[in-house]
Amino acid sequence: MWERLKRAFRAFFGGVVSSMEDPKSILEQNIRDMRDKVPQMNEGIAKARGGIVRLENEATEYESQIGKLKARIKACLLAKDEGLAGQFATELKRTMEALERNQQQTAAAKASYESLLKLKENYMREMRRKTDEAMRVIREAEAAKWKSELADVFEQFEVAGVDATHDEMVSKLRGKAADAEGRLLMAQESVDMKSIEIERKAQELEGQELLKQFKIELGMDKEAGGGGSPPPAAPEKDKEGGQDKTIGPERTQTT
Repeated sequence: MWERLKRAFRAFFGGVVSSMEDPKSILEQNIRDMRDKVPQMNEGIAKARGGIVRLENEATEYESQIGKLKARIKACLLAKDEGLAGQFATELKRTMEALERNQQQTAAAKASYESLLKLKENYMREMRRKTDEAMRVIREAEAAKWKSELADVFEQFEVAGVDATHDEMVSKLRGKAADAEGRLLMAQESVDMKSIEIERKAQELEGQELLKQFKIELGMDKEAGGGGSPPPAAPEKDKEGGQDKTIGPERTQTT
C-alpha cells in the first residue's frame, strides 16, 4: 500500500514539475552556470601557481643556507674545531632534507598545476560545445514556435471563413477600381473628341480667312475690300505724238 502511495505521489509531482519546466529557460540557466564556474577555476589555478612560486622561493632559500653551512663547516675544520663543525653538519643535513622535500612538493605542485590547466581547457571546450548546441536548439525551437503560430493563423483564416470574406472584398474593390477606370477613360475620350472638333473648326476658319485674303488681292471680294479698286487701265497711244499714255485712277502721266 505504501509503495503504491509513493508511486502515486511521484507521478503527481513529476507531472507538475514537468509541466513547469521550460527547456529553453533550463538550457539558458545551464549556460550561465557553466560560465559562472570559469572564474572559480581561474582562482584555483592562480592559487596553484602561487603555491609553486612559494615553493620555488623556499628552495632558493634552502640552497642559500646550504651554501653558507658548507662554508662554515669548512671554516671550522680549518680551525680544527670539529665540535662546531659537527653541529653545522647536522644542520646542513636537515636543510638538505628540507630542500629535497621542497623539490618533491614543487614537482607535485607543478603536476597539479598542469592538470588544472588541462582540466580548464577541456572544460572550456566542452562548455563551448554545449553552449553552441544549446543556442542552436533554442533557435530551432523559436523557429518552430513561429511556424506553429503561423500555422495557427492560417487555420484561423480557414475556420473563421476569412478566406471567403477576403476574396469577396477584394473582388468588390477590384470592381470599383474597374468602374472608376472606365469612367476615366470615357471622360478622356469625350475630351479628345471635343478637342478634335475644335481643331477641325479652327482649320476651317483658317482656310476661309486665307481664301478671303486671296479674293481681296484679286479684287473679287467687294465687301471685304470696301468696293474694291479697279484694275489698272491699259496703256493707250497718243495719236498726235505717238506716245503712250497711262491713265490711273488719280492722275494721268505722259512719258
